[in-house]
Amino acid sequence: MTSPHNADKTADKQVEYCFTHRVAPDHRQIFLQSQAELKALVRTYPGFIREESTALREKGDIFISEPLICFDTLENLLGWIDSPARRQLIVRAENAGYQFEGNVNAGGYNRWLRSNGAKPFPTWKVNLLVLLVLYPTVMGLNLLLQKPPFIDFPTWMLFSNFCSVAITGWWAVPWVSSIYQSWLQGEGTKKEQLLALFSILITLLFWLQCFRLVSTLSA
Repeated sequence: MTSPHNADKTADKQVEYCFTHRVAPDHRQIFLQSQAELKALVRTYPGFIREESTALREKGDIFISEPLICFDTLENLLGWIDSPARRQLIVRAENAGYQFEGNVNAGGYNRWLRSNGAKPFPTWKVNLLVLLVLYPTVMGLNLLLQKPPFIDFPTWMLFSNFCSVAITGWWAVPWVSSIYQSWLQGEGTKKEQLLALFSILITLLFWLQCFRLVSTLSA
């Protein structure tokens, strides 16, 4: 039997990816068929843990679906997202007229942020550090990379999400966590904890103003 401690450690290593699909009513059947094929295919990939589907719900003139997939490592998740077999299924269905977005569950970053033998870090601290690196990463990519006219929107979103996950997961999150390790662990005086939190908020505001300025100048 798996102990609660081991179960928590296993959960920390899992990485979840949630898609948000927007489906036009006349493309509903095509979408459901493609999702059924993807659901069957993902179960055959290394590191797959589970898949959770949601029923289509109406929002105005479109249907919304938010399926979630879970893998044991970020590498296996990205391997599935970028796999040729998945790409073939997407190509067959992406002209059906629906759009999607993808988001990584930030809780999965705990595996980079946990020190050996330490208790789990507070979720709000983990999420705040992820936001600290994710925001400039996404904004920077949007400013630096312009979608070529020959690439459709779903493919471009997949590519940009892949870049964001790779940059934050493999480099940015481990780097920023090493800087704020004491803050994550709740070590130091109350003043030191507040100063660390203040520095994170100031940095986010700094990035906000920078990107506002860049957007204004490029308009």
